[in-house]
Amino acid sequence: MAEMGIYEAMKTLRAVRRLRPDPIPDEVLHRVLEAATWAPSGGNRQPWRIVVVKDPPRKQRLGALYTEQWNEYVKRYTTMPSDTPQPARERAGRTVRAGNYLAAHFHEAPVIAVFCFDPTVLAVTDAKLGRIPVVGGGSIYPAVQNLLL
Repeated sequence: MAEMGIYEAMKTLRAVRRLRPDPIPDEVLHRVLEAATWAPSGGNRQPWRIVVVKDPPRKQRLGALYTEQWNEYVKRYTTMPSDTPQPARERAGRTVRAGNYLAAHFHEAPVIAVFCFDPTVLAVTDAKLGRIPVVGGGSIYPAVQNLLL
């Protein structure tokens, strides 16, 4: 398999909502998972784990959970103010159609990688500020991005 440069990977990474059902060879899956482990995290703790889901019934259940959340999220696109410009309405329509497609076909992905974390070991420096802390994600997001790239 040809290697892609990091800048090309960053430049061409897209949010994909039409997943290919093609099998992922184990060696590719292992390489992708290993890339996630190279990511930095606060205090070098790597407070996350990746659960790899290949089992069809479990993928169906994850798809149902995704669909439930998507249906709540998408309501904001269907209740746009009447003065919303047409181009914005069209973009929203494309987003809704793509998201609906993903919700309907989520379970067809050959592998679903579920990132889990233990919030008690996150290096969260803004936990006592009286709002939802945002720093903790900085220990997880780089691993997710590495996996995606």
